[in-house]
Amino acid sequence: MRLLLIIGSVLILAVTAVVVKVELFSDQPRAFSGKLEDAVPRSLAGWQVKDLPLAESSAALAHVQGVLNYDQVVQRLFVKDDIQIIVYVAYWEPGRISLVDAGSHNPDSCWVNSGCQRAERAFAQPGKVGVRTLHPYEWGEYVAPSGMRIQAMFWHMVNGEPNRYEDQQVGWRAGIAGRIERAELVLKDIRERGLNQRAEQMFIRLSSNKRPTDLLANPDARWLLGQLGALGIFTDQKWQ
Repeated sequence: MRLLLIIGSVLILAVTAVVVKVELFSDQPRAFSGKLEDAVPRSLAGWQVKDLPLAESSAALAHVQGVLNYDQVVQRLFVKDDIQIIVYVAYWEPGRISLVDAGSHNPDSCWVNSGCQRAERAFAQPGKVGVRTLHPYEWGEYVAPSGMRIQAMFWHMVNGEPNRYEDQQVGWRAGIAGRIERAELVLKDIRERGLNQRAEQMFIRLSSNKRPTDLLANPDARWLLGQLGALGIFTDQKWQ
């Protein structure tokens, strides 16, 4: 019995040492060397462009920053004719946050837990802008408490490649309860990507009054999407 306890303790210490080494001492170079402020256009011919605050007060903004723990963030509204698109992008440098924590900050959880209802959802949707191919995007339609319907197309990029969402459920909570709910997903991430779960990450969301298929069919919207290439949403353009 004592021998089993010793072996178990040694195994626990070994696993803990490996996790600490990976979490604290892994040296992963940063691929995205730019700034989100420059990667998302401040002005665009024919479009009205406006920066949107993430929160209405400094206290609320500090809370958002504390929860999301991002290194960079930008949110801009683009309006032309009857098209409205809000481009929201958050970026985490290598080592900042785990995959499951960054990936859980999406409309399926954040918006739903804030009172929205998810009406429709489709995963890994293909898309093209002219001859350029988009990385598969996530799409959902969400109904706000006011009754307004919001279309969202989004990507969770991990080391420049899109992460999957099929296994993420609607309404996952924050804190310890949310971590318990996401335990199976964490194990899957470890199996697929190894122990280092703090990769370089970016979350890109385009929320609009138009469905993604309508945006991709509109020349003006396609032009706007084409200006977001530095975010890595196209297969032919990597982070730099």
